[in-house]
Amino acid sequence: MIESCFYCGSHVIEGALHQINFFHNDVDREEMLCPECYKDWLEGIKE
Repeated sequence: MIESCFYCGSHVIEGALHQINFFHNDVDREEMLCPECYKDWLEGIKE
């Protein structure tokens, strides 16, 4: 099955996506990121 990355929109095989949870406007959201966007997201939360 092919899914899309929440951030960049790339089409990625389902097993390669990373699920993230974040709060936006007091709502807990679950989204999927491709490996490259996930790496960037992890770097962003380290700062």
